[in-house]
Amino acid sequence: MSSPYYLRYYDPPEHLQRYILVLFHFYSTKKDVSDRNPGAHPQLILCPQGTGGMRFPDGRYDRLGRVNLAGGMSTAIPFDVSGPWHTIGATLSPLGWAALTGVPLRDHMDRFFDPEELLGPEITSFADDVNERYLSGELSGQATGYALCDWIAERLKPIKPEHEALIEQTLDWLGKSLNPPLEGLYERMSYSRRQTERLVERYFGSPPAALARKYRAIRAAALLAQPKLSDRTQAIIAAAFHDRPHMVHEISRYCAHTPTRLGGDEDPILVTLLQMKNFQRLQLFNNIK
Repeated sequence: MSSPYYLRYYDPPEHLQRYILVLFHFYSTKKDVSDRNPGAHPQLILCPQGTGGMRFPDGRYDRLGRVNLAGGMSTAIPFDVSGPWHTIGATLSPLGWAALTGVPLRDHMDRFFDPEELLGPEITSFADDVNERYLSGELSGQATGYALCDWIAERLKPIKPEHEALIEQTLDWLGKSLNPPLEGLYERMSYSRRQTERLVERYFGSPPAALARKYRAIRAAALLAQPKLSDRTQAIIAAAFHDRPHMVHEISRYCAHTPTRLGGDEDPILVTLLQMKNFQRLQLFNNIK
């Protein structure tokens, strides 16, 4: 029996790879889909077909539109969709979010909202056009993704060079280990400790300690979802947590599953969302695998 799910990732054009981590094309033939989104990164998402939404911890239910902008999630968020469901999107880096929207990510976490709020009405007219062309068969999922890239590229704005350097330094710090010490971040910055915390929260959505905690759990889950792990990688994961109950608690918080369930067939959407291309683009596995 063929799978009711289809997922394909595409690399963005080389000149956009600092801004867009990956393009994705997903569809499901199932009538009803429910899962959880770990949502580590912001996304701009086209939804040509399907209806549904996401339920947030405060009880708010955000409905999916034909085009959606998500700033990233602080924990795994449940969603439900009535299908068939088709979606094409771009996962944004911290630099990409800042250059596209011009607003602090910290103020737009845990939301799935109408992108006209930040990108203007032209995003809706663009989405209506490409969604229709996709559904008619004129555009493939890949071609729709590249059209989205072109739309984004024309609207990227420069940010302060010193802030761009802070983003790169923060990513370098995160990539040193699954559990990078906070002092290692502050030592490399030209800002005070408090200024560093404010700027990291502005561009990454969370202050440094919370950011490291979330990325530790999601990266560990991404590794554990792989079919084979080396002894070295298993040891690195184990060393990043106090003990196994701590690891189970953290992965459950940010991915909504225990490590024993990762990589199984029960939640194929979550497993695909834990794919590692996003982290590889940000060079967050350099010293881990």
